[in-house]
Amino acid sequence: MKHPGIVPFRAYYWGPREQERLLLADYIHGDSLALHLYETTPRRHSPLSFRQRLKLAIDVARSLSYLHDKGLPHGNLKPTNILLTGTDYDAHLTDYGLHRLMTPSGIAEQILNLGALGYRAPELENAPKPSPSLKADVYAFGVILMELLTRRSAGDIISGQSGAVDLTDWVRLCDQEGRGMDCIDRDIAAGEEHSRAMDELLAVSLRCILSVNERPNIRQVFDDLCSISV
Repeated sequence: MKHPGIVPFRAYYWGPREQERLLLADYIHGDSLALHLYETTPRRHSPLSFRQRLKLAIDVARSLSYLHDKGLPHGNLKPTNILLTGTDYDAHLTDYGLHRLMTPSGIAEQILNLGALGYRAPELENAPKPSPSLKADVYAFGVILMELLTRRSAGDIISGQSGAVDLTDWVRLCDQEGRGMDCIDRDIAAGEEHSRAMDELLAVSLRCILSVNERPNIRQVFDDLCSISV
């Protein structure tokens, strides 16, 4: 894999025992998107601006498009596997395509873990032989877009007037009730300078979590993100 947004894997070791699995990859000097979004005290990073969050979304979509053009699902997309480098916070994807090296039971466990964290596409939940797919990547990416907008983790249970719901249901509900801005992170919503762009990004995220037959591919998502002006 040769792409500026993809961390190259150099080698792997698969030993005779279940836990003897090693991956060798280039070292990336930077912290994960999860740390930038959810780090608490002591805070080493300034809050990400809306422009930075939109750029990160475009970076990740571009890298995913590269993988998908090669027919390779990422399969493990989440903020801890998105590394940010440099002053411009360029995004780099890692831990992709691991299902190519795993047993069916290992793949099922990985997908189960994604479900616990909130990134598993619904169609994988009851599949007899769940396996990563391009459309499942798009679903996980839509959840990450929601995290960028709300600065809430996908695994959070959000309490409100409508009871306790997860992140995707909460964002969907806010949108249906015409109060999409209510779920936007206060760090970027102040003054509503980019409210129209935020609405457009929110709409993209909601399209990404549609049913698998209605869900766009990552190239369509990338084009939609690039069309958002700030």
